[in-house]
Amino acid sequence: MLQAQKQIPADWRAFVIVKRIRGVAIMAGRAASGRKFFTPLTLFQNAAGAEDYLRGKFSVCACQRSQHS
Repeated sequence: MLQAQKQIPADWRAFVIVKRIRGVAIMAGRAASGRKFFTPLTLFQNAAGAEDYLRGKFSVCACQRSQHS
């Protein structure tokens, strides 16, 4: 079952969970740039690990660094 869910924590204003499958975040993106990040298959059974992975990708995104310059 696919669910679209928007999740914007205060310190991650542009971080959006786009799709979840069985409670696992499989795709996230940056609201400002539209860039998407995908969870690797190895994390599809690990909800916390998948979300941590996506947040990590977001935090090192080149488009985020260029906006602060």
